[in-house]
Formats: sequence, C-alpha cells, structure tokens
Amino acid sequence: MPISPDEFAVQRYTPEGGTLSLIVKLGNWACTPEDTDGGVFETVGKEIFMPLDQAASITVTNPIVESTENQPIGVQEFLDWLEAHPNAGLVFKYTVNSHGVIYDLDQEFTP
Repeated sequence: MPISPDEFAVQRYTPEGGTLSLIVKLGNWACTPEDTDGGVFETVGKEIFMPLDQAASITVTNPIVESTENQPIGVQEFLDWLEAHPNAGLVFKYTVNSHGVIYDLDQEFTP
C-alpha cells in the first residue's frame, strides 16, 4: 500500500529526550465503500516519532472541538487532549521545516 507523503495518524506524544515529539503511524486512505461517508485511513508499519515545534500552528475538528470546520488551538491544548485520548489515531496533514520539525498540523475531518 502506498503511504501518504503528508498525512499520518497521531497516537500519542512524548517529551522524552528534551524534544517534544508526536508518536504517529504512517498510512493512506482506503477506497471508499459504497455504504459509508468516506474511506478509512489505514496505517502501516511501526509507530515513529516526529518532532513538533512548541509554537506549531494546529487546527482541529471533531472530536477535539465541536466543529466540522478546522479551528485553531494551542500546542498545550492539543497535548492535553492527546493525553486524555491516547491512541485515538486522528488523521492530520503536516508540514515540516528544513530540520524535519512539524510546524503546521491540520486535522482531516472524517464524518
């Protein structure tokens, strides 16, 4: 299965080693079954660590906020939600800088 070059499922986070990192699984969207609203994001391989900038721009939708439109939240608010909901596997588009650190994170709305 091909892997999306700019999306992953966020599982947890860790501040270990003095760097804030998201623990994610790579994957790709499956074909949309006829009787559903959309395909599922199928993860593959092992969990990996992706460093997150402490000042990253983050936008989220349901279930983090009550909206189907992306809403901006702070990094700490996002981390608090991840801690309360480990392994939720929400799908995000991400952008990294030249050092491989995530500076932009946008949740993909899935009905």
